[in-house]
Amino acid sequence: MKSAEGKVYVVLVNFNGHLNTIETMESLAKQTYRNFQVVVVDNNTPQSLHLIRQWAAGAWTPEFTPPDAIRHLTYPLCAKPVAYADYEVAEAEQGGRPEQDQQQQQTGAFLYPLLFVQARSDIGFAGGNNVGSRLALARGDAAFVWLLNNDTTLEPDALQQLMEKDRQYRSSGRRVGIIGSKLRWYRWPDKINAIGGKFNKWTTWSYHLGLNEPDKGQYDHDGVAFDYVYGASLFVRTEFLNEVGLMNEAYYAYFEEMDWEVRGKRKGWEHGYAWQSVIYHKQGVTTGKEIKARRRPLFFMCCKYRGWLLFYWYYYPYLIFAPVLRLLLKAVKNVAEGNVQESVLILKILAGKRTCTRDMS
Repeated sequence: MKSAEGKVYVVLVNFNGHLNTIETMESLAKQTYRNFQVVVVDNNTPQSLHLIRQWAAGAWTPEFTPPDAIRHLTYPLCAKPVAYADYEVAEAEQGGRPEQDQQQQQTGAFLYPLLFVQARSDIGFAGGNNVGSRLALARGDAAFVWLLNNDTTLEPDALQQLMEKDRQYRSSGRRVGIIGSKLRWYRWPDKINAIGGKFNKWTTWSYHLGLNEPDKGQYDHDGVAFDYVYGASLFVRTEFLNEVGLMNEAYYAYFEEMDWEVRGKRKGWEHGYAWQSVIYHKQGVTTGKEIKARRRPLFFMCCKYRGWLLFYWYYYPYLIFAPVLRLLLKAVKNVAEGNVQESVLILKILAGKRTCTRDMS
């Protein structure tokens, strides 16, 4: 049954990631908090979305290989078919057809039909999340929008714990707009992937708090301090969206959560942390490989380096020399390591390159 606590729209952005997206939804089907609706925004990979529809219809059952310790978060698989509705972006952003959607017979795996939105151009991570957020806001029944990476698997009470944390913040009078979860590694479930992000505007240095540490409960308290909520799980109040605005699509990928943090803080919002909400994150599947690899995908590095400069131009223009200097040092280091292509890319960005395309080589 529906909860009086408020409806949550869970937004998953899919880019040729049907296996990961489906496993995330299998995990969502097991959530103890039921008043949520899943929105999958496909970023111009229609064949991938077709396979997701096949899964929902019960016509295709993929195999997953989670570690034994977290296998129960995916298996047993939920009952099929699962009701769903299809939208193009323009209709979705107007709220779609909620009355018609609800007429579909549901199986019990989800309280509401899944909503599949097909983008016909490459709108990026921020753009995809914004489509889902606009749909939620247009329907008028959203209390929260949960921007969740499509390569995650969740403990059954992950959403319930986020709701509980929000109640705690509200009852104490705190104005918390975005709440983060505890992220562990999917392949190493006892190790931390991220608690939150730390950032030093003077040095440009950022890192994930707790990265690769064994989780011994060292971050299980309200005193944990970090600078921004890690983007794999952003639990956002609709009041925050209405006042601060949606993600900045100028970035395409990277820096969206840091941008939101600065904008929110300037309007009097805080961020929060629900360590009881545990999520297992694969990471790296969206970029095709780990970003720390020596031969990194140029498209994603272009997005990252370009976003770096944009972020400083928007909020810290008096410190623009800091990312410029660091990028120059990176270019020199890449040349020394034989990665000339990335060095050339950095120099082009510093010279004013404005676009990044997936066909970069």
